[in-house]
Amino acid sequence: METVFPSFLAAVDQLTWLLLPLFTSWIVLGSADTKQTSWPLHSKKPVLFVWNAPTQECETHEGVKLSLDQFDIVSSPTQGYTRQNLTFFYKDHLGHYPFYDAEGVQVIGGVPQSVNLSQHFERVSKDLDTYIPDRQAKGLSVIDWREWHPLWVRNWSGKDVYRRRSRELVARKNSTLTQEQVATAAKEEFELAAREFLQGTLRQGKNLRPNKLWGFYLFPDCYNYDYKGKMENYTGRCPAVEIERNDQLNWLWNESTALFPSIYLSSELRSTDQARLFVLNRVKEAMRLASVGDGLARPVYVYSRPTYNSEMTLLTEKDLVSTIGESVALGAAGVIFWGGSSYATSSRCSDLNNYFRGPMGWYLLNVTTAAKECSQKLCKFNGRCLRRAPDSAVFLHLSPSTHKIISQSGKLKVTGSPGQAELKAFRQHFKCQCYNGTKGESCDHTTKGTSLKNASLTLLKSSYQMSNSPATLLNAEYRTLTRLLNHSCTQTFKHVSILVWHWMRVVTYKTNLNWQYLCGLCQTNV
Repeated sequence: METVFPSFLAAVDQLTWLLLPLFTSWIVLGSADTKQTSWPLHSKKPVLFVWNAPTQECETHEGVKLSLDQFDIVSSPTQGYTRQNLTFFYKDHLGHYPFYDAEGVQVIGGVPQSVNLSQHFERVSKDLDTYIPDRQAKGLSVIDWREWHPLWVRNWSGKDVYRRRSRELVARKNSTLTQEQVATAAKEEFELAAREFLQGTLRQGKNLRPNKLWGFYLFPDCYNYDYKGKMENYTGRCPAVEIERNDQLNWLWNESTALFPSIYLSSELRSTDQARLFVLNRVKEAMRLASVGDGLARPVYVYSRPTYNSEMTLLTEKDLVSTIGESVALGAAGVIFWGGSSYATSSRCSDLNNYFRGPMGWYLLNVTTAAKECSQKLCKFNGRCLRRAPDSAVFLHLSPSTHKIISQSGKLKVTGSPGQAELKAFRQHFKCQCYNGTKGESCDHTTKGTSLKNASLTLLKSSYQMSNSPATLLNAEYRTLTRLLNHSCTQTFKHVSILVWHWMRVVTYKTNLNWQYLCGLCQTNV
């Protein structure tokens, strides 16, 4: 059975091949003005779609087996499920997370200043052994800690309890301080403790499970919720003050290895042009922050839903474009579709299954195929296609004049290939974001030397920070160092060995590493 391309897509453009955006303005290693990014989790899959909902009950209890063929990763956020490619950590799943419950009762001290970090990190290690027992496991690790925010000023409304409690702790320690002095000290102590807690958790996760991509759900946020009551003048832009506050969290973006913003749509935005503006600016802000600091741009995986927020109405076809299509166009490495237990009732299971077999499944196949073909034709499978102009309404959609989506034996399939007009549009309107180790307009040149230099500088920077405390060489850094030296055997990369040698002078006396052995990896005398 042949599936007809919806008219709303054909009307957008006969050549609406969406691209992933390139609007970072950092070091030039791929196309102009873009940073390299890490390789995708799945080979030759520039965009991944992930299903993260407890719908396993649909088959076991309701007798409905969901058609999940278009999802590259299927996982459940339900506690008890382990060894998943996407692990979602709620506040009681990882370490000792402090917070106040709905009744105002403190849990684990309530505020980050009261946490015993040693006990927290010990518990993190045990929890990782439970949920991710394979130390070499790949995939995504998402931490959902939203009871308080690491920036003092963002603990408003229901989160104000964390500011009040912090002021009480300071006043109790020194009764001679004025209210202004108490407030200043409380802010400093809270933000320092919050940073140590979150940053330390990420570092331990990366050390113990180095092949996982680590980050926090809803970080970053754009706070562009001002569409309520004034839809007509809504621009979707992130408030300038919130952009400045996001910049204060550069330590968090630098420590993360992936970013996980949310693009959940409220029903107020249903089938409106403002829905695209809402998503556009949220993903743009995440992509901007993904390029903060040295090294590669971090991949961005956006959280979406097949329904509108806080209800079970399925997204319209226009809103599939405004969410999935817009995110892919702006450079997202993937879209994670989250759902709760309400998705697993009898009627909901049937509705979702029809949706996956119909509009949503068709659209996912359309976009992922277009992204893959563009990556192949324009970037040699060494990068992602990106919009040259992030704000432009161009999408990576298959052209109905050259492609068809058909259903065979209950499964969707694409036929056709891009024509000359589409290839011309690629070159004219889009560019590549190259993966690590490649560069050029088509990502067809290697950059091993540059990558090694960046890696060595990153090692030096982190080790210098560690040398101010008991110098310790983490397992992940050990592997990086040996790999680095193994590739430093020619004169071209001699500078890398020299840099690492200076670093080793700082930390070797605290480690059990044998420097002569490391040099022997490449038979080079430094």
